[in-house]
Amino acid sequence: MDFIDEMNAVVALQCDEFHDYIKKKLSKEKDYLDRLFWLPDGSQMTVFNYLIAQHQEGQDSATHLTDKIDVILDLSENVNIGEPLHQAIAAGKIQLALHLLCIDNTNRPLSECSSVNIINALSVWREQIKELASQSKAYIFDVNKRDNEGRTLLSLAIDSKNTELLISILARNPNIHTITNKSKGNAAFQPLHQAVVLDYVDGIRLLAHEGANLANPIGIMKDTPVLLAARLLKMNALEVLMEFSVDDLNLNAENNHYFEDKKTGHTAIEELCLHIANNKTRVEAIRGVAILLCHGAEPPRNEVMRALLRTHRVDLLKAVHCYLEDKPDLVDPFVKRCHLSESALHCIVYADHSWGNALRHLFGSPCSAAFLVEDLVIRKYSNTLVNQGTHEPLHIAINQQLPSEQDSVKLYAEFVRRYQHAYDNQLLPNCWSTMRWKIAKGDSDWGTVERYATTYPKSRTGIIYKEMFTKPYVSDLIGNALEANL
Repeated sequence: MDFIDEMNAVVALQCDEFHDYIKKKLSKEKDYLDRLFWLPDGSQMTVFNYLIAQHQEGQDSATHLTDKIDVILDLSENVNIGEPLHQAIAAGKIQLALHLLCIDNTNRPLSECSSVNIINALSVWREQIKELASQSKAYIFDVNKRDNEGRTLLSLAIDSKNTELLISILARNPNIHTITNKSKGNAAFQPLHQAVVLDYVDGIRLLAHEGANLANPIGIMKDTPVLLAARLLKMNALEVLMEFSVDDLNLNAENNHYFEDKKTGHTAIEELCLHIANNKTRVEAIRGVAILLCHGAEPPRNEVMRALLRTHRVDLLKAVHCYLEDKPDLVDPFVKRCHLSESALHCIVYADHSWGNALRHLFGSPCSAAFLVEDLVIRKYSNTLVNQGTHEPLHIAINQQLPSEQDSVKLYAEFVRRYQHAYDNQLLPNCWSTMRWKIAKGDSDWGTVERYATTYPKSRTGIIYKEMFTKPYVSDLIGNALEANL
């Protein structure tokens, strides 16, 4: 009887009969469970491998062989021969793989809750692994072993995108830096880069927490994880990478995707600019640029790419608004970088020397970009007051704080908000108001406002400046508003 016929007959036995049969075979051949049997197709297989191949995940299936697999686990001297755990994961039999890793419904690393903390789950499960290892009957899978295709358990777990399985592997402390060839070109990927390619957020978060190198360049292109996410437009991956220290990410690293000079590589933002030029992926690419700029990445060095961002600056700033909605700590640094005159970011946001801006000035219609920048500060400031639980109306609460406020960024943003409100409510507004265009072109800051208000106290700027620090009479406001032309 050949191996396959023998196994087909044995699998049909009841579990206790199967146990007795295997024990009998072991009494005659001590290495029976360690032997690799030749198959007609030239491959080799152990008894364990055969059971995994025949196993089906459904509990009601006649080929649900977990009970017989447990017999093999209990009687085997070495459970790593034939890489059965690799086999189960590669075959997509995730529940079986979890079972082999001693996970059942009573001790799952993750609950069914959607808000589970995966880092905490990893720590908890790592402690449980230590307890399992202390048991006399415990069997140990070699988590750094490769299968006959060169794949590690970690690589296979990442490919599965099953977070519970990945936690179970990571809890056994595999080498998180080892490479695996993942493409037809045999490109070598480290686990973190592999997770980025898959846009696998939980995988990236877990691997980074475990100490994966966040700036390691790989492959012919020498892509860091951030560069890889940008080049492949994996925006979920890019966003989760930003949860970690930017000092560890090297946001301005260059890859080997050279410009025309054949010497200068692309940065992550420059890779995204290439996508922006492709209308099919523009929205996601703009989101990626916004994420990187918010974390301090430098704008593109190529003037063509800067011009491209100037063209889409309003969409870019809207993407910044969305990204910073729950990240108030990043608001002030970003706004201050925008205010820095002559900087690349300033020229992109305000585009004061562009043909488009010249045409807007001709028709008295400034771009909204400058006002979007200041609105970032207003939103942060307003949300802070709301979170502090003030019972005053918002505009009164802001007024109460202004006399003692020293932050020029906050003061300027509040001035811009009031100026725009006053302009929008004027019956016959002056479309070429000096201060309005200074704001739009990025030629103004809090110091400019103070000097202008002092020089022209009856201008709109002067009136608003006075209102910010005093409580004027209604009659004064009406009289001054009639005189204000600037």
